[in-house]
Amino acid sequence: MMTEVTGHGHLVDRLYEIKAKDEKGMPRSNVGGWHSSDELYKDEEFKSTVGDILLKAKECFNHLDVQDKYVPEMTGLWGMINPPGSRNNIHTHPYNYLSGVYYLKVPPKSGNLVFLEPKPQAEVLSPPKKKDASVHIAHSVDFEPKQNSLIFFPSWLQHEVKTNNSDEDRIILSFNINWRENADN
Repeated sequence: MMTEVTGHGHLVDRLYEIKAKDEKGMPRSNVGGWHSSDELYKDEEFKSTVGDILLKAKECFNHLDVQDKYVPEMTGLWGMINPPGSRNNIHTHPYNYLSGVYYLKVPPKSGNLVFLEPKPQAEVLSPPKKKDASVHIAHSVDFEPKQNSLIFFPSWLQHEVKTNNSDEDRIILSFNINWRENADN
């Protein structure tokens, strides 16, 4: 699911502040970029953004027919600053239900998000596809991010981020979501 969320641009400055205090960050899938700790959802300045993400995650739950008594729960939120030349290797987000990205700053040519075929060997015997074939039968799907885009995907889905070929940093928030029983039920 892809949607748009606005009003969180101030977090770009906040991520640079966090990076200034922790230049090394956390090495994960990033190559040449910076990755914050994954507990930003506990930071007061991110509370509003977390609320907006969880609201949209509830829409995903409804679309995915998750029982009404379960609500999304954020299990991780981290920022990434990918300067020119950086990228993210192929990875998944294990032990989570949904993952996603919120794009805070996206210069043109700063790297597409690529989702990869989840079925091993599916490409071994695949006929040539029409140019306008559905993404639902593609072996990989490139998503060109736009500023303020919010995208959700299954945590098990392999993905990568192509090289930032712009002259500026690409800045995102990424997150993981599980479910919990709604206390109101």
